[in-house]
Amino acid sequence: MTAINLIAPKRKMSDGFCVWLTGLPAAGKTTIAKALQTELEKRGRVVTMLDGEGAMRQVLSTGLGFTKDDRDLNVRRAGFVAGEVVRHGGAVICALVSPYADARGFVRRMIDTAFVEVYVQTPLHVCEKRDPKGLYRRARAGELEHMTGIDDPYEESDPHVLNLQIDGERPVEKNVCVIATYLENRGLLERVSNPAALMIGRYQPWHDGHRALFMQALEMEGYVVIGVRETYGLSDKNPFTFAEVKARIEESLSAFVGSFEIRRLPNITNIVYGRDVGYRITRVGLGPEIEGISATQIRSTLNVVGKPYGVEWKDQVRLSS
Repeated sequence: MTAINLIAPKRKMSDGFCVWLTGLPAAGKTTIAKALQTELEKRGRVVTMLDGEGAMRQVLSTGLGFTKDDRDLNVRRAGFVAGEVVRHGGAVICALVSPYADARGFVRRMIDTAFVEVYVQTPLHVCEKRDPKGLYRRARAGELEHMTGIDDPYEESDPHVLNLQIDGERPVEKNVCVIATYLENRGLLERVSNPAALMIGRYQPWHDGHRALFMQALEMEGYVVIGVRETYGLSDKNPFTFAEVKARIEESLSAFVGSFEIRRLPNITNIVYGRDVGYRITRVGLGPEIEGISATQIRSTLNVVGKPYGVEWKDQVRLSS
């Protein structure tokens, strides 16, 4: 069974996201997490893995037990690390039992809309049959306390809050496909194998002309990759950092989340190609009023040089209505 909830389609943490796999011990979280990591890396993402029995218990949470307080502290620590990865534009996968809904809610509030909670719903009897570490057997024999599903509860999330529920008995590759598709639909992960238009520019600043060009490109291909040339360092011609340019574009195109992605490019000054290899180059005419908008003229009216952190896009750059 798959339950999908496309809540909070707009993300606030640029580029980064956290996939939080939760469920009973032996539900298949780590197996799915490793396969998902492989899939994301194939797509060019650098992925951080936080596994309940790996980095967390062996490094970050050594000394913690399995009481509710200790489990919650373990989850909060994982959430803090995940939030830092996301804040810096990275992808992080957390595979933890994390049995208490309030602790998961704490992490969700910390990471906000870049947080994707995935409940690996595997029946208890299936988990017990798997039992790779013999934990259920020991708990049933009274040798182990605080075993989730036996003498400690697993609290399912409110279905209106939970992002995705997947079937832990389904083949791993199918679950990975479900998660990847969800991330694509949320605009958190670039789509693959779909036609796309490419825009390349410095966008210093992004203005109405660029937005109009985006609209034409979106109409032509249905998806747009916006390549921002990285010019390295601030100057009169390049007063804005990549992060500021990216934030401005995302603000301008907030109604089109999931239809575009923004990539940092080297300072490309020449595009060279040989024979036709399946793409075309299109010159789009936008009319004299739109084409007359000049980033150079806009920059001349802005007092931004030397203020890389003090620029308010919405106050200084003309926005489209």
